[in-house]
Amino acid sequence: MKHSKIAIIGAGRVGATIAYTLMLKNLISEILLVDIDLQKCKGEVLDLSDVLSFSVASQIGVASMQQAGTADIIIITATGVTQKPEQSRIELLEQNKKAISSIVKKLQPINPEAIIIIVTNPVDLLALYTQVFSGLARNQVFGSGTLLDSIRLQLAIAQKMGVAEESVQAYILGEHGDTQFPAWSSAQISGVPLSYFPEITEADLLEMAQAAKQKGYEIGRGKGATFFGVASCVAMICESIIFNQKRVIPVSCYNKQYDICMSMPAIIGEHGIEKILNVPFNEQERELFETSARFLLEQKLI
Repeated sequence: MKHSKIAIIGAGRVGATIAYTLMLKNLISEILLVDIDLQKCKGEVLDLSDVLSFSVASQIGVASMQQAGTADIIIITATGVTQKPEQSRIELLEQNKKAISSIVKKLQPINPEAIIIIVTNPVDLLALYTQVFSGLARNQVFGSGTLLDSIRLQLAIAQKMGVAEESVQAYILGEHGDTQFPAWSSAQISGVPLSYFPEITEADLLEMAQAAKQKGYEIGRGKGATFFGVASCVAMICESIIFNQKRVIPVSCYNKQYDICMSMPAIIGEHGIEKILNVPFNEQERELFETSARFLLEQKLI
């Protein structure tokens, strides 16, 4: 296995749940957990070590930033400021940019073949900053993006149509935030365009898109933060890297046209992003994509 060691920066609820998910899915042999709160980090590692008997993982331990920099996959969940239930992701930008800058400096020297996955919000801009700060190739650094939003949309369609979620192909694209949008014109159920199903009305489409966008905020109001879904998404990305599955996953990746990171479907393999797929947008979707790109460009600090 080429990618045998994963480092998780941030031992909060998201980071710890990612570690737990990776262990239960039997994806990795060694996990390094890093957090500025050393006592909490040690506590999480002790708790997670009880899972070793149920997993192929051989070890999990507390690590320094420099040790984390040697990992094959580095997952960054740490924040400079925690998102409040009604706070937009973009409001976290200034403080979390400082946190990401500090983290990347402390990771040096970074394994030149490492793949960095950004989970911290606002994920699109922080993925861009990490590409610049790390010096790694752009295909090696990307964000979790709208994968979870897309999965939420697929689930809503599956429930509406009474089919398995795996039979639905549909993406939320653009910013992982308020300007995200569903690419309805390319949505399908087992190859059949969604537009061929008269039982799905325009009102249904609007409701499902809004629900996918707002679900994170709703979870935040209920329990403070989302972490189970996010952890499962990150584990899916890691699995595609570790086993070179070349799955098509909507992640926050570099868009040369706009000089920004935003979510597009990308082929994920052992080298990270192997190819970004161009979705055939209709005119309305193209406008929404450009609106999302312009919004991110307006917020860009570098």
